[in-house]
Amino acid sequence: MNSRTDVYFLALLAGAMSFSSWYNLSKPPLEKKVEEKTVQVKTSEPEKKPALSDIPDFASILDVKKKKASFFGYMKIMVDEENDRLEQLREQILQVQQVEDRSEQNNAWLLKTARSYRLKNLDKVDDRLFEALLNRVDQIPASLALVQAANESAWGTSRFAREANNLYGQWCFTQGCGVIPEGRPEGRTYEVRRFSSPEASVRSYMFNLNTSHHYAALREMRAGKRMMGEAVTGPMLAQGLYSYSIRGVAYVEELVAMINGNNLLKYDLFEQESDYPATVQ
Repeated sequence: MNSRTDVYFLALLAGAMSFSSWYNLSKPPLEKKVEEKTVQVKTSEPEKKPALSDIPDFASILDVKKKKASFFGYMKIMVDEENDRLEQLREQILQVQQVEDRSEQNNAWLLKTARSYRLKNLDKVDDRLFEALLNRVDQIPASLALVQAANESAWGTSRFAREANNLYGQWCFTQGCGVIPEGRPEGRTYEVRRFSSPEASVRSYMFNLNTSHHYAALREMRAGKRMMGEAVTGPMLAQGLYSYSIRGVAYVEELVAMINGNNLLKYDLFEQESDYPATVQ
């Protein structure tokens, strides 16, 4: 009796399992829907956030004081970031200089850095190389960088600032490298350089002052102040910018007046107060 019952029970169980298998196979493919939804999320583009490189519409700010404050605040972020990068690189050079038995890797890095700062005739790591390199790898006073940007870009509203991210009026000489200025004399090939971002414009501007032979006097003045442990200021370094504009003396005088008129000297004195004792050794 028990064996017949067992057989009967097993038959019922097998039927139930067959029905369950049929039911599961006939259900809608829920797993497939979930997979498709996941794929859609993965392939969707992330929400784009405003970037620092988008120059604000300073022309729409009618209040002069607000426009100046907004422009200086916007520029100072980028100026400080580039100056911080230069100071970190300078500190690395100073640290390597203190090492008596430098490794081949350190020497190779020094020579590579020297070449990147256009010191092509120095191929030996010695005192001359360190002096020349430290002369070029250094900060530009914030006050000077701010007023030159304001002057050259008409407070961020010029055509070259809006179309080419060019805040310092820098030129280039390869066809298509920038924006052709209106009124360019016939036969001239220069263009106003186009930058990928305003940050790139700031970096190029400082690199230009730190490497071009036109600003050798500026760098010598800065090095002299460094050696004496004194702060490097915008009005002082402006005296080495007579070649930056065809206006010469008038241009330099205007920069100094802008620094004084906008109370920007405080940036040079306050921010360098703790830096110089650590770097003059």
